[in-house]
Amino acid sequence: MREDAKRIFMTYGGSTIRMYQAGEYEAYKALDASPEDEAHWLEELIEGLAGELSIRGWEAVGRLEEIAKDRKDVRPLERAIKFAARHLMSADSLVKLIYAERIVAMLQALQGRVPVPMLHESVRTAKILLDDIVEKPLILDAGHDLAAHGLKDKRALNRRAEQAIEVLKRVLDGGS
Repeated sequence: MREDAKRIFMTYGGSTIRMYQAGEYEAYKALDASPEDEAHWLEELIEGLAGELSIRGWEAVGRLEEIAKDRKDVRPLERAIKFAARHLMSADSLVKLIYAERIVAMLQALQGRVPVPMLHESVRTAKILLDDIVEKPLILDAGHDLAAHGLKDKRALNRRAEQAIEVLKRVLDGGS
């Protein structure tokens, strides 16, 4: 029974809304997972996703963003920032943009919950990525397509980066 509850929890990132939308919520509730189990599974999920972060894609950072938003938990932001600061300067322009936008979205969702040192590190890391996008030529790895992300050229990429920078400024000013 506990393993069934864990499977459902992990599949839906601990989100009861996503469980409900998939028709699994009642089954999950019937399994009566304890808050301690859920806390342990959430930590396991966050660490697992942190281990999946890659400069080749952004699925794991997207799932970390969902957890940060759903759970109002700063740990996904912390893991994304650590990865971004160490690995993303060698990534292509689109990966940098997606990661920076995910970090900005987490900062917005966690407004008022992020410790000041982490807030400053997060803003600095995102700003470095966004500035790099704007200042350097467009670099795209094979398989990464601008059009799939609503972008048609370098100018559109720069515009999105500049919009994210504006949001960062509002986050630092205490607004969203």
